[in-house]
Amino acid sequence: MTAKAKNATPATSSPSLIVLFGIDSRGKPKGARFGRDLADLAIKAATQLQLRVLASNDPKVAELATRLPVGRVHATGRTFVPFIRRDLYDKLVAAAPNGNAHPASPPTSGSSGAPGSTSGGAPPNRPRNWHEIGLGDLVVAQQSPDDGWYEAIVIEANGDMLTLRWRDYPRESRIVRHRHRLGLLYPGPKPTTDTGKSAKTTAKQDKPAADNQGTDPKSLPRDWQEIGINHLVLAEDDGPWKSWWEATPVEKAGDGLRLRWRNRVNTSLFTRPRLALALICPDAT
Repeated sequence: MTAKAKNATPATSSPSLIVLFGIDSRGKPKGARFGRDLADLAIKAATQLQLRVLASNDPKVAELATRLPVGRVHATGRTFVPFIRRDLYDKLVAAAPNGNAHPASPPTSGSSGAPGSTSGGAPPNRPRNWHEIGLGDLVVAQQSPDDGWYEAIVIEANGDMLTLRWRDYPRESRIVRHRHRLGLLYPGPKPTTDTGKSAKTTAKQDKPAADNQGTDPKSLPRDWQEIGINHLVLAEDDGPWKSWWEATPVEKAGDGLRLRWRNRVNTSLFTRPRLALALICPDAT
């Protein structure tokens, strides 16, 4: 069956073009094209591999398919879909509007109320400090130094060791992290019982600090109002994988900050609102 995949009819002329694509547990894009003789097997495998299926005779899709590697189906039924470039993955997503690139199986419904959940519940709580992190809370966890950080939900606690599931990838394997190894998202203004002062209090808390200069590039602020130049924080990138990476503010830009990615050389500065950044625990060792 592998040989058939290699000799499949070119995607540009096939009346039943099948493309599988998606991302793996580490946020890396994968994709492959399959000839019509392997279409049924490919669609079946997509469910197991949690990949998306694109079946189209659109010339634009056919042209993109010619740039994809040919998928392989082994005699055992195992299907191989290799990694592809991120720009090619983005083009596949753009070429399949209005849900034409449908998931091989329905997304898993979450119970946390996080984005993507169909439960209709309230959004998960965002803890104000690392000691408050508890079940159901939304935090940011590092997949690995090479793969970045992703938003995650706490589903089990054993002292300071917490089990989490990825918020946007609920079917991926659970992870275990120490609470001090997690990042915090801005939880919103602190609640107040004095309604007469609530508006002023909110404005004061949400107002960026005027001149907060960190002297150490690795300085880790404990609060969003402490974030200053040269501090180390987490910022979400603009890609489709919703990943977060370490970054350092280098200058103020109106109500936001201009930052530089910590481990990405020769990249342009980018701007983020102060309250859109995530904090790394200063107590982590």
